[in-house]
Amino acid sequence: MPIRIMGTCLEAGRFDHMKKKSLSVVLGVSALAVVALSGWVPARIADEDKTMPAGDIRQVLSDMGAKVEEKKDEEGKTYFLVATKDGNGFLLFQYGGKGDLCTSISVSAPFEMEPKLEKLDKWNSETRYTKAYSAGEKTVVLESDLDVSVAPSKAVVQKFLTTFSKAISAFKDK
Repeated sequence: MPIRIMGTCLEAGRFDHMKKKSLSVVLGVSALAVVALSGWVPARIADEDKTMPAGDIRQVLSDMGAKVEEKKDEEGKTYFLVATKDGNGFLLFQYGGKGDLCTSISVSAPFEMEPKLEKLDKWNSETRYTKAYSAGEKTVVLESDLDVSVAPSKAVVQKFLTTFSKAISAFKDK
């Protein structure tokens, strides 16, 4: 029994030759789609968190001429007690990642001083890349974080640490 669609009579067997062409076209388009979508694989990989090993951080600190003491936290991650050539000291912690790999780095410099809200507010409103906060009656902490999960680079870490060390000096002077 023929089927009529938009004025065309479709009968079994009448358009068998078109099935083969249609199947070829469908398979061809499917193959192109697979190839096109495979181009998205690098983009998906680019969106995955990257990590930086503690060894790279150690190398950066060494290249900067810093004196470093290494310790392990309860998760087994290395953290660093750092003394820079210009006399500034800070702690460097790794976060994220597995084992001794990290997706972010946090640095903090504690100061023994009375935390004056006006000074902290002024610093935080006028200074980029660092924040200062009260950590007790006689302690102020200067802190900064670096996300290395997109493009970990020793050069970026070195710039980050150099900028933080300069911020420590500026904070001491205010």
